[in-house]
Amino acid sequence: MVYSSGGSGVVTSEEFVHHPAANERTELVRGRIRMMSPASPVHGLVSARISHLLVMHVEHHRVGACFADSTGYALPNLANTVRAPDASFVRADRLPKEGVGYGFFNLAPDLAVEVLSPSESTTDIADKLSDYRIAGTALVWVIDPQSRTVTVIAHSRLARTLTVTDQLTGGKVLPGFECTVSELFEGLAPMPGQPGRGPERISR
Repeated sequence: MVYSSGGSGVVTSEEFVHHPAANERTELVRGRIRMMSPASPVHGLVSARISHLLVMHVEHHRVGACFADSTGYALPNLANTVRAPDASFVRADRLPKEGVGYGFFNLAPDLAVEVLSPSESTTDIADKLSDYRIAGTALVWVIDPQSRTVTVIAHSRLARTLTVTDQLTGGKVLPGFECTVSELFEGLAPMPGQPGRGPERISR
């Protein structure tokens, strides 16, 4: 569940770095702090699995760096907005020459991965996707453990949804990366018979 901070004060991206809430599962959206409840084991397992697969590929080919959940990105073209994808990738040529330092990244990730939670609203998802698009993120994977699908959203292409029998690839953003969608959901118990958030419920 996502909770927005009250009050009328606007928190800047610079202030948010030192804000106590930045140490928790939070994001900053247009100057408003959004706090998220702790992740479920399902969310944690799927996030860890996709992160592991990405790290293995990226480190082997030395094409950049992967970042775990809660890594903050102060997104370009969006005032006082810091998003924290569940996993992310930044190309080597976009990383700081002197190495990664403290504070938030002042850039958009090349790849952002969002793992959906049952409590996450359609509006929250749509807002995140819109922010990544505006900031210039080239590729977004929206992983839905409930429907066992991955929706792939790339610039200038129609979104497409993959099922467990499909292959997930990195395309031009992460050439050579490939895994079966079913790999992402290994170890999960069968989900109750609830409708998942398929492509029709994800705003483009």
